[in-house]
Amino acid sequence: MTTTSREYAVALFELATDENVLEETSNGLETVISAMRQTPEYRQLLASAAIGKAERLKALDDAFDGKVPRVLMGVLRMMVARGHVGAVDQMARDYEELRREYRGESMARVLSAVPLKESEAVAIRAELEKRFGHGISIQCEVDPSLIGGVRVEVEGRVIDGSIRNKLEQIKDVMNG
Repeated sequence: MTTTSREYAVALFELATDENVLEETSNGLETVISAMRQTPEYRQLLASAAIGKAERLKALDDAFDGKVPRVLMGVLRMMVARGHVGAVDQMARDYEELRREYRGESMARVLSAVPLKESEAVAIRAELEKRFGHGISIQCEVDPSLIGGVRVEVEGRVIDGSIRNKLEQIKDVMNG
């Protein structure tokens, strides 16, 4: 975590908590990050020192005002005005970490050979919550090298139910 992104995340978290808009702010951050990833030239416009601050703030307002919580708009406006747009992605990750800690949740990274169906992701999260005894947020990623099955990383532990792992275990037994 950079100090800059962390400071913005803490400020946003405190404002969102005070206004009781933690989830809405989280969803708003997803919207903003997605838009910036889909349109890199928009991010460049917001970050460009060659473009006047008023014009950059207008571009931000035109894109997101009324579509994301007011507290998020305030922090984003501050980041644009101060030339810190480059810290938005890390700020969003820092905010999500603060939100999960506040809610007593953990983050699980779920790797699968093919994209998981929504029902599979829900079932995995439910099983992890049962196993760990508290809320779990999951981040699903595809890793074709797993061949099949899933590999879960949560709270420093690895639960490896991948076919690749099972084949390696068989190989170890045969070579053992």
